[in-house]
Amino acid sequence: MYVKTVIYPAAALFNGRETYFNSVLVEKLEKWGYGTNFPQRDGFEFGNLKEALSGMVPDDQINSAVSTVIYYLDMGVLLTGSDVILANLDEPLDEGMVVEASYGKLMGKFVVGIRTDIRSPYGRPDDDYGAMHFFPAFQTHRFISHYMPSRTPEERDTQIEDLALKIHDTIMEAKVSHQETIPDYATDNPNLKPVFEGAEILFHDIDDIHSPSGLKKIASRYINNKNKLEKIMPKYIPKDK
Repeated sequence: MYVKTVIYPAAALFNGRETYFNSVLVEKLEKWGYGTNFPQRDGFEFGNLKEALSGMVPDDQINSAVSTVIYYLDMGVLLTGSDVILANLDEPLDEGMVVEASYGKLMGKFVVGIRTDIRSPYGRPDDDYGAMHFFPAFQTHRFISHYMPSRTPEERDTQIEDLALKIHDTIMEAKVSHQETIPDYATDNPNLKPVFEGAEILFHDIDDIHSPSGLKKIASRYINNKNKLEKIMPKYIPKDK
């Protein structure tokens, strides 16, 4: 039985320009037959998660709790359940994307970097990787540079189609297929293992994590396992210390 190869689009999603580009590219990739774990669609809406935790967590700890739950969902469920990490390397580089690409590579995922940006903060546009910082670029297995001036609607549509085709051809050339399990070297990694365990604690056997009942279960599980779940988080040191 054929199982779709699943793509995780790792990208900034904090304004209309970013979310529009992400959604259009995902639409094109899904038309090519890919499954996607799309954070801006499949992740949590901050307000709903805050509401579920309200009254169960002290007000001054709610933001920290929301961040913790979202981290486990993205890193332990959406990223883990994907086969390809599609890292948007346009400027300014998104910090979350860099972490997701790096962790994805450690998990044995196939990481494809895409860059449409003509800005060259670390050299000349014709340098390797478009003169972006080479450290994030080195977290990818393939690097796609794609110019998108989009001067007309017709040109825009052609250029986004061409980008989706480049991504598809890259995945096909690398013979990436769906993996049901994470490799042992990843599950045994002491830095990754707590992520998998935390995601299992929070989300196991919840059919719809976005439903009111699903959110309530997640909030309850967070409260009951708070100390364990927060072990992977940095210890906060107040400014006056």
